[in-house]
Amino acid sequence: MSLDPSSLISSFLVLPRNRLSPSGSVPNTWYFSIRHVPLDPPGSVLLLLNPASGYVHVEGPLPPTSDTESLAVRANIIALLLMKSFVGSLGGAASVGRPWEWKTDDAEMAGAVGECLKGMGVGDGLETIGVVGEDERRSGEEEWQKFLQSLVNVVDNSESSVEPFA
Repeated sequence: MSLDPSSLISSFLVLPRNRLSPSGSVPNTWYFSIRHVPLDPPGSVLLLLNPASGYVHVEGPLPPTSDTESLAVRANIIALLLMKSFVGSLGGAASVGRPWEWKTDDAEMAGAVGECLKGMGVGDGLETIGVVGEDERRSGEEEWQKFLQSLVNVVDNSESSVEPFA
């Protein structure tokens, strides 16, 4: 899905918003962080995790130069990727709506992303990004390690199934 920023923001703002996830059984709270993928070629992605359900979604890759960009530029990239994730139903077929709450593990980034979202017209409290506690941070790391290991396994299996040219 490739939308210009204006269309992406408009599409995000019309999504329904609920306190509970679509299943109705867990809070609609999402933890996000930037994670490095140490595969060839290396890069960074946006990890989204619903801590209560363990559901993981990855968005990206981030532009290769994003590591060296200013905080404001990185925050803008993250804000757009967050909205893209939910406009795209977290990769599923059914709409998941907008989150009730976002959190991250970087207080400085939380403030910067919140300012970007506010400047883009996102309100209803979603312009206020919380900071995760130690339990959520640990859960995020565990889920990332599981995801990364499954990604490595897929890459290893695809490389071993490719026959060399004769």
